[in-house]
Amino acid sequence: MKQNLWIAILVGILVLTAGGCAIRQGAAPPAEAPYPLPVEVVEVEMPAEEAALRSGADLAAVTAAVTERLVIRTADVDLIVPDTEQALGQIQDMAEDLGGYVVSLNTYQYEEGIQGNVTFRVPAESFDEALARLKDLATTVRQQSLSGQDVTEQYVNLESRLRHLRAKEEQLLEFLEEAEDTEAVLAVYEHLSRTQQEIEQVTGQMQYLENQAALATITVNLTPDVLAQPLETGGWNLSGAVRNALETLLDVLEFAAKAIIYLTIVILPTFIIVAAPIVGLVFLIRWLVRRRRRGRSAV
Repeated sequence: MKQNLWIAILVGILVLTAGGCAIRQGAAPPAEAPYPLPVEVVEVEMPAEEAALRSGADLAAVTAAVTERLVIRTADVDLIVPDTEQALGQIQDMAEDLGGYVVSLNTYQYEEGIQGNVTFRVPAESFDEALARLKDLATTVRQQSLSGQDVTEQYVNLESRLRHLRAKEEQLLEFLEEAEDTEAVLAVYEHLSRTQQEIEQVTGQMQYLENQAALATITVNLTPDVLAQPLETGGWNLSGAVRNALETLLDVLEFAAKAIIYLTIVILPTFIIVAAPIVGLVFLIRWLVRRRRRGRSAV
């Protein structure tokens, strides 16, 4: 009987405790904000380049998509022309017509005619037109070499470095304004000077690449028809024979000059160093022999 009473008392205490907790939880209403906060959801369209970067795309691929490729184009052309001086004048006029300029021009006078070479630059978009007009000036195109150097990656790296240096410069300028003591000012100013020097160097390299890519370089060697046609008689190439004879003469002169140099610098001093003691010993022996003979004659 007593056991049942204690069980009833415990059940009653548990019921009262649970009810009190429920009342406290229901009596505490959620705190309301002092005033409503309007929230506006704006959809922002992310640029394709940034989205590609966020998604882990390769930076080089993004750069290739947004940056025009920089290619330095060059050409070497060897032409046979009717008249060298006339062709040089036409090339100068052509370079100016296409918006370019002549870098260098050289001529070589021979008995048979004038040989020359000229280097000029034209806008990259006129590169093919310039080559076509050069071929129109020639009777024969003996040799043509074209090349293109892609410097896009190098330019992009410089561009990225320049952005980093600009940001660093801005931070250093802020630090310079906030610096209070002289030591801090000098330290920040030293870093700022180095950063600005690097900015100038990177900017100069970028401008150089832009200029090289914007203007193509063409070098032309001009040979007149007279010099290009070798004199041949009965299958004998006169110019080739003369050239071979001159090469042989130069070889002989070179050998003679080397022989004289070696004789003067190596052989002659060596002979003197080796022969001097021997000659001295011979003279000493002869003197001793003569002295002995004179002594015997006197006896």
